[in-house]
Amino acid sequence: MVSYFGSSEHGLDDKCRLVLPGRILDSLAKNQWKFHLTAGLDRCLLLHDAEGFRELVDRIGGAVAGSRAHRALCRRFLGHSEAVEPDGNRRIRIPDPLLKYAGLAASRPVVLVGTGRVTEIWSPDNLDLALTDASSEEELLFSQLVSAANPSTPRTPN
Repeated sequence: MVSYFGSSEHGLDDKCRLVLPGRILDSLAKNQWKFHLTAGLDRCLLLHDAEGFRELVDRIGGAVAGSRAHRALCRRFLGHSEAVEPDGNRRIRIPDPLLKYAGLAASRPVVLVGTGRVTEIWSPDNLDLALTDASSEEELLFSQLVSAANPSTPRTPN
């Protein structure tokens, strides 16, 4: 499993293609350069490697979507997904519906944010809005994951 961390600004070319940086592609054999783009919950796009996308499909698409929330998740993540493979110049084309969803446009900047298994693709404006304030849910989750006595040590499950 490959993990991606850090952030960097890039640009879409006039055909809405994004050059994937070495920190993403150089960690994979060229025959593994198969990715899926999906709509994220926060008006960004999520770039999954093939294995990670299969895991997502297994988790949310493997059962009958009985609840409204489950159907909405399937619609967002699976119904708005596109398989993409970098060309010889390491570029992927972002499809029009996903561009519109994330507020991205040709010849405009994008920010890549590595969040572990997934790389987020943001418009700078949407990312600025997402980072302005930590929500109460985010604060609670952080406090649950990190021990108050030793903040740099993750808690172990009970």
